Amino acid sequence: MLLLFALSIFIAKTIKVKERHRGLFESMFFNSNTVFVGLPINLAIFGSKSLPYVLVYYMANTTIFWTLGVYLIQKDGETVQKMTLGKIFKKVFSAPLLGFITGVILVILNIKLPNFVMQGASYMGGLTIPLSMIFIGISVHSAGLKNMELSRDSIGVLSGRFLFAPLLMIILVIPSSMPLLMKQVFILQSCMPVMTNAPVVSKLYKADSVFSSIMVTETTIMALIMVPIMMVIITHLS
Repeated sequence: MLLLFALSIFIAKTIKVKERHRGLFESMFFNSNTVFVGLPINLAIFGSKSLPYVLVYYMANTTIFWTLGVYLIQKDGETVQKMTLGKIFKKVFSAPLLGFITGVILVILNIKLPNFVMQGASYMGGLTIPLSMIFIGISVHSAGLKNMELSRDSIGVLSGRFLFAPLLMIILVIPSSMPLLMKQVFILQSCMPVMTNAPVVSKLYKADSVFSSIMVTETTIMALIMVPIMMVIITHLS
């Protein structure tokens, strides 16, 4: 993600991204929607065994977004409101991450929860995919399909999400000794749509929230095309 950040600066200067949303452009270039889109897609394709790898990627992604990503968006904004260390801490240690940490502790300590708790957690986990799809649908509708357009800046974000991110991840993980499933999950997670938090943060700092909403919509729709293509590629990994 740090390599993608460096690349985003180069791309932004090369294609002359508009100054009013350059920081937002860079933030969307290297941050993925790892939970609302990435989690249900990986669970649907690889099953529950992919969950630890999904959440490992999520930990890095959410930490970088709520620190470096938010800083870049704030630079574009007109407001002087500051993102304090306490607010960043709360955003990074969100419910999914705290749930993941709790689960890791329970596994390490070999603590067995009562059956009714496990069944309840299983039912709630089963809601992940349908609720995520509803949320994504609301986000796409809110942005409005009529506002979509292919500009120089939007093509730059699309290239970051669906070309440079997976290509760089493939170069990094293929030579490594990590498990095959981990390689596949990381590659798939790297080319997920723009984070749905981007428009919210943009509006908070009075940055270009319209541009970020449009990019959430465009990248989410484009993911419907890219995920099958990436599946063909990663199934040939060994």
